[in-house]
Amino acid sequence: MCTAISIIAWVSVFLGQAAGLEPPQDEASTGYNYYTGGGITVQGPAVIVRKQVLNRASVKAEYRVDSVSSASVDVVPQASPYKETRQEYSLGTDILSGDILMGLDYTNSRESDYVSDTLAVGLAHDLFDKNSTLNFRVARSWDQVGKNNDPSFGWKGFDRTIYAAGVTQSLTPRWLVQLNYEATADDGFINNPYRSAITTDGAFVPENYPDARTGHAWVVRTSYGFPSALLEGGLGELLGSVQFDYRYYRDTFDVTSNTGKINFQFYLLRDWMFGVFYQYYEQGAASFYGDRVSPDQLYKARDKELSQYNDQWVGLSFKFIPKEARWGPITNPFIQLDTSMMISHYDNFTDPRNGDLYSQTAYVTHTSLGFHF
Repeated sequence: MCTAISIIAWVSVFLGQAAGLEPPQDEASTGYNYYTGGGITVQGPAVIVRKQVLNRASVKAEYRVDSVSSASVDVVPQASPYKETRQEYSLGTDILSGDILMGLDYTNSRESDYVSDTLAVGLAHDLFDKNSTLNFRVARSWDQVGKNNDPSFGWKGFDRTIYAAGVTQSLTPRWLVQLNYEATADDGFINNPYRSAITTDGAFVPENYPDARTGHAWVVRTSYGFPSALLEGGLGELLGSVQFDYRYYRDTFDVTSNTGKINFQFYLLRDWMFGVFYQYYEQGAASFYGDRVSPDQLYKARDKELSQYNDQWVGLSFKFIPKEARWGPITNPFIQLDTSMMISHYDNFTDPRNGDLYSQTAYVTHTSLGFHF
């Protein structure tokens, strides 16, 4: 089980003229993801194929493999380093009917000690001459948590439900604003079976979490697209964009967080898009977290992701998109490289190997190539 997998995901910047929905396109892409940091390495390929049906719908399939090796600082004092392989399959469909886009997705993810099935339903609706878009999404995961080399642990259930809603408004042909809300409801075995808490007398004891957790997140985002005058010579209009995000989160574990992000993209050359982003994140600790906890405390956690900490994340991206390229049935081929670095500092989590406050640096790389057909 590895939360680093989610860090690999990237959020793209919207460069279009309006908030309107677009018909699905035929597209195929393959990529490779790599993450390393904090004693964890995650790497593996991904393949995505989307096929248009009757010009108003599409079907899509995705396959991903993640090879995980872990000697994380909050696990390795009580357990040996391990290697794991996770395989994920996704199937989905999107149907565009008038100004309404409906989506249905199913995902299955498996590794030796974790099995997850997720079903998601989404709806987006254009309003006011496609200047406004409302979107809604509900996702439900049914997971089973095991523990390698411990048959007595068995399999424990963990379920998660996500409710999301948002509105995108086009203020001008190039300026968009978004307001999004997301609620998460977790139930079951929430903590990591391999991790232990440390008591004030130095003993390692199993973590114990509440069996339910509810979280709420609010996001404000604004994107602005602008003509670029970086090049001359009759190449035509070159577009770029800048995007600002702010996210506030709180949950029933008393965790609160604030996230700010700026993302800038522009065409450096006719066929080359360049991007850079910076993100700052700060979080308060859960009410039952402790670097050292009382033996009499009912709920106990020493997960560093529930401690008080902050991180800074900076990244670059390059995308090669040949204009009007066509090779037989293949059109609009692209090659993309994303690379980033994240530095995290923990305010009340110490490295049990030396007693110092812990910090870590992580690196993320994503490469992909794809085309329309």
